[in-house]
Amino acid sequence: MSKRPRAARRSLERSAAKLVAQKWKLASLENGGTPERAILVPSASVVETHARSLPCVACGATVRVEEHTAEEHGGARLRVARVVCVQCGSKRALYFQIALPN
Repeated sequence: MSKRPRAARRSLERSAAKLVAQKWKLASLENGGTPERAILVPSASVVETHARSLPCVACGATVRVEEHTAEEHGGARLRVARVVCVQCGSKRALYFQIALPN
């Protein structure tokens, strides 16, 4: 016996929500997802460009940089780009570390 339309729709919605939650968890393990996994960049001028090039975690659309700040995390000076998805509105912080010149 098949599910009623409402039950089937709710089941799909729950599955989609679980998938998005798993995507967010995976994104936190990628480079830039946490201060401990900061993306190494040559200068502060490329932070916003790099942040805009990464797709939204939830829906895969493009993101817009709302804020780019310098913050201290665990004794390290990091650049933080706060981005928002132009399609679904999801917000995310991306962490960058400026490479020291040799």
